[in-house]
Amino acid sequence: MPDKHIFLRPGDRINFKAVSPLYREKYEAEVMGVKDSTLFVSMPLSQGKLVLLSTGTPLEVTCPYGRFSFASEVLKRDFQPSPHLVLQLPYYLSAKKNRARVITVTSGKGGVGKTTFTINFAINLAQKGYRVFVMDADLGTANIDVLLNIQPKYNLNHVINREKELLDIVVEGPGGFHLIPGGSGVLSLADMEEWQFNRVISGLQTLEDYADIILIDTGAGLGKNVINFALAADNIIIITTPEPHSITDAYAVVKVLNQQNKNLVPYLVLNRVESAKEYRAVATKIEQVIYRFLGMKISPLGYVLDDPVVPKANRRLEPFSLSHPSSSAARCLQALTDKFVQPEQPISSSFSELGFFNRLKELFK
Repeated sequence: MPDKHIFLRPGDRINFKAVSPLYREKYEAEVMGVKDSTLFVSMPLSQGKLVLLSTGTPLEVTCPYGRFSFASEVLKRDFQPSPHLVLQLPYYLSAKKNRARVITVTSGKGGVGKTTFTINFAINLAQKGYRVFVMDADLGTANIDVLLNIQPKYNLNHVINREKELLDIVVEGPGGFHLIPGGSGVLSLADMEEWQFNRVISGLQTLEDYADIILIDTGAGLGKNVINFALAADNIIIITTPEPHSITDAYAVVKVLNQQNKNLVPYLVLNRVESAKEYRAVATKIEQVIYRFLGMKISPLGYVLDDPVVPKANRRLEPFSLSHPSSSAARCLQALTDKFVQPEQPISSSFSELGFFNRLKELFK
């Protein structure tokens, strides 16, 4: 068994209650280790005697300090080397072997639907079985929690100020993804003191060994935060609409990225298009202009139709992929998600072996 785990570590105490008329008490146990999708805990005691929970007993488990809970069941009970139970871990808590894939979602201007796309894209990825984290990196004006009608108790400010560790601020979003709240008034990474910057990056680095996919929702524009988040990512998704000024701003982002790394191949997503025909025409034109003037490739990933259910869902603070799963916008997003997760889709970073947050540290230096 590994000697540590991102959320659960040997020596941690957990509480659980059996969903069974045979076991009516609340029990406490010590974590012995984590292996793949199983959790090893000491056999609980009741009045000084071992509680021999039966294989298959459903459990409601609460983890250290009540930070999170999950449903489980007893897979096995054993007495060697000491009395213990083997519990089932949900997929999003099980150990993983591969480093997370980090995707930065950005745009040349605000108001093109970037954050709405990020939220619903995260939901689609989570529904496919990926462990997805979304970092609200629009530092200072973070708003994903508002769009999801979530009131997180803590955010990145609490991490920066040494009040909380990163995993203490993570909250579960709708559809199964996890959110790292940015909080209002958070300093730009470029403006932080070195100790503040290192604390944020060190905390975020723990996610690379835990998540399958980390989505970075940046602010819009050409600020240092935005560009460095994009350059450090494994993949970049640029959101634009068919409107000329939106395309011009998206081109400006691509141009700046190209000046820093000519090997990047960003993805392009067109939002609020009238038809597939319009998408093909606009995407082709953008591809041609970028290649002609920058000598750079961009990979059209897909489009989202202009659908009235999207603003309606946003006003109700609910993701349209969940509230209107059969809508044209939801179907479009599902199609581009399917395309993105195909094995042949490349990682565009030229130095991915360093890990996203190590790359980010190098860029901000």
